[in-house]
Amino acid sequence: MYENGKKARPSDRAFSYLLSYRVFSETYQKSKLSENALFFGLIDGIRMIIDSLFISDSLSELHHSHLIKAVNKNYYDGFNKPLFLNYKNIIDACLISIDSFPEDCITKSGIIKARKQFLNAVKYSVHQLKTDIILLAASTKRLFGKNADERVNTEGILISNGFTLSEYFPDILFTNGDNGTALILEMEIEAALKKIKMINEPDVLHLADVGHLSKDKIIVINGLGLLGMSALEYLIDNNINDEQIIVISNYTKDLKALINGRDIKLYQNLKLIEKEIANNIELIINCTHNSTNLIDYEAINHIQNGQQINVIDVAVPYGFPEEEFLKCKNINRQDGGNAYIENGLEFFFNPEICGLTENVLYGCFAETVVLAAYLKANPNEILNLKEFDFFNVNHKTKKLIKTLFEKYKIGISPVPYNFNKRMMEEK
Repeated sequence: MYENGKKARPSDRAFSYLLSYRVFSETYQKSKLSENALFFGLIDGIRMIIDSLFISDSLSELHHSHLIKAVNKNYYDGFNKPLFLNYKNIIDACLISIDSFPEDCITKSGIIKARKQFLNAVKYSVHQLKTDIILLAASTKRLFGKNADERVNTEGILISNGFTLSEYFPDILFTNGDNGTALILEMEIEAALKKIKMINEPDVLHLADVGHLSKDKIIVINGLGLLGMSALEYLIDNNINDEQIIVISNYTKDLKALINGRDIKLYQNLKLIEKEIANNIELIINCTHNSTNLIDYEAINHIQNGQQINVIDVAVPYGFPEEEFLKCKNINRQDGGNAYIENGLEFFFNPEICGLTENVLYGCFAETVVLAAYLKANPNEILNLKEFDFFNVNHKTKKLIKTLFEKYKIGISPVPYNFNKRMMEEK
């Protein structure tokens, strides 16, 4: 249950899990069981069964402290006790946080530490929660390489005769959830383009089916990782004019292949954009929290000449920090890549501790949930699912996830959220 003025109504199975934790706690107090028994033990044969699991690093010191408070326990073997949620009484899922931060996951020693913690969390989940699908969330998504095929040992060290994730846990379907996040981001981009009148309002499925209204407004994609590349490809595929697109990135091989011969402008920083061009920017799609390309007051001040600028910030942690946003004027910022579920999503903890609300899941979480729901209804499809690439944004996997999002009625919020708070509806 969580403390935000109301209580969640748990499913029978989830309630039994909560009760079992209470039994664990009471038994520990009475009999002084070891921490190992409390954390991993079974009471009267009760074993938790979780359909999908999200493993994430701690996004910040505040996030870390909230998680510790929520589970009333420090980290065990590098990861925390699960926090539970339920989707329409179909899927029981949980979040496990490892004892690492985003900045840890960019240094050699930090990556090794985080890998070991991640492997420990997976082992626990496989043996005690019987999990089928596991998400590498936030900064954990690249711990084992771009395709999750790097070979490591149990200490998290790269070694040629080691194992890949799929080899070590052959029965688990792993994903980084980026295809789900990319789909949600595409929906948000389309809504934003309609808002700034770059495309018409008719209810259509593809931007290519509508007429373009403005030839001077400019869209910026800040950061060109998987989601940034996907957003750029989406704009190109849907016939947004080249001269209306600016990319903030280094010139990579993938970018060269995508924009070769196109009149798309490329800069290494927002502040390097010429004023006469910058003043036409009305939409920024932010896909990075890299310190060199964070959106701050100075960057906004450089590109803004009185015009309203809309920002979709899909980065986790945020790439347009709240303290910088509050210094700016005439900016509409929204949390990006977040899936909206109108009803049936139940948290058994306060979702705000990980940047969520009652009706919202990160797009990557939503992908994991719908895959679990599909697999639960079609258990024989596991081998077919393993033929998909769940670690790179691609048309085949996006098509599958889009079908599942439609089946399970997952989309975007009718009113966007900004720093986890619903924005005021425009009159």
